[in-house]
Formats: sequence, structure tokens, C-alpha cells
Amino acid sequence: MGALGFTETGFLVFFLVLVRMTGLFIIAPVFAHASVPAQVKAWFAFALTLVVYPMVSQTSMSTPGEVAELAWMIARELLVGFTLGYVALLLFAAAQYAGELIDTQMGFGMANLVDPSFGAQVTVVGQFHFLAATMVYLAVNGHHFLVGALVRSYDVVPMGQAGLSPDLFDSVVLRFGELFKIALRMSLPAAICLLITEMSLGIAARAVPQMNVLMVGFPLKICVGLAVLVLAMPGFVGYVRVALGRLQEAIVLIIGAMRS
Repeated sequence: MGALGFTETGFLVFFLVLVRMTGLFIIAPVFAHASVPAQVKAWFAFALTLVVYPMVSQTSMSTPGEVAELAWMIARELLVGFTLGYVALLLFAAAQYAGELIDTQMGFGMANLVDPSFGAQVTVVGQFHFLAATMVYLAVNGHHFLVGALVRSYDVVPMGQAGLSPDLFDSVVLRFGELFKIALRMSLPAAICLLITEMSLGIAARAVPQMNVLMVGFPLKICVGLAVLVLAMPGFVGYVRVALGRLQEAIVLIIGAMRS
């Protein structure tokens, strides 16, 4: 028995649970945000591991005899948490990409911000969409579902049995492909209105050649774009809620595809 009352197998189980939880915290929305100190993430992952461990402590597993076997077991557990977090993050990437599409038409594409979450440059509306999607995600307790999905993953993917299967690869690629469809649907109202605005400016430029289309069009497109963003916000929130529901279904399918 160890200092905490763990047997050798018990300590291994606890460590592997911590690894799976850490994989989720590395990339999952909200949890992996750069504004959250690394020490807080580590302690939070450790605290959740203490809660989850009694649920899986009766797992029967053999202690690996070689370092390579242990390393492969750790990699498998890390894969489960990392995959769950990555799939959840795709929805937020879609919301941000939708904002960037709108920014390009509005003329905000030239004004970039630094996103502390990823350390990359993002556009104004893209960051706004990302924050709005995060608020909806927290409002519907999406972070609770994500942690619960990881806990329930032990029923489908027992410890040390996760693997890279063709079904898992196909499911992740499918979710990545849906990113662009979700982004297009999120940006569609503003994109259509801005397209109509540009067509109207083109017609006006032909009818009144003396008019400076550039000076008139730039502020007009900004006003139209901002107005549509405000009016379409209830629809955006509703669509994010629907997408989160589909995300939950996708996570269930992906967990099932992870069993080797």
C-alpha cells in the first residue's frame, strides 16, 4: 500500500484517469482558455480526477511490464480526452470563421485582434461570434456535458483500450467538414444583406457616375452589417444551441468509435 492507501494498480488507475482528464483540459473550450492559469487547470483536473476515480477504481487491469507499454497506455488515455475537447472546439472555430466571412464583406477584415486563446490574429466580428458562442455554451451547461461525457466514456472505452480506428478517423473528418457548413449558415443572413448592399451600390454607381462609391459604400456596409448582426443575434443564439445538441450526439458516436 502507498502513502495514500493506493495499491500499485490503484495508483496506475488514478494516474490514467488524470491523464484522460488532462487531455480534455488541454484543448476543450473554456477549460483551455489562456486566461485560466496553468496551475488552476492542473488543480481542477486533479480535483475532478479525485471525483471520477472511485467510479473506475474497480477496473481490472494488468500493470504494464515495460516502459513502452506504459507509454502506449498513457497515449491512449490522452487520445480520448484530447479528441473530446477537439470535437467540441470545432463549433467555436465555426462561429469564429463565420465572423471572419462577415468581416471580409463589411471591410473589417483589415482590422485584426490578437486572440489570447490561440495566440493568433482574429477579426472583430469573428472574436465577437466566438465570445457569443462561449456564452451560449456556458448558459446551456455545455462544459458540464463535456466533463460528463468523459466520465461516461469509461463505460464505452475502458481504460487502456482506446485506439485509432477507421471509424474514429471518419467521424472526426466528418465533424471537421461540418465546420464549414455551420460557419456558412451562421454568416448567411449578414452575407446576403451585404451582398444586396454591394449590388445596390453597383447599380447606384452606374446610375450616378459622379457618386464616390468607395466613400459612401464603406460606412454603409458597416452600418448594414452591424444592424444585421444585432437583428440576427437571436437566430445566431438559437442555431448555436441546436449545434450544441448535435455536438452532443457527435461526441457519443465518437466515443463509441474510439474503442479498439
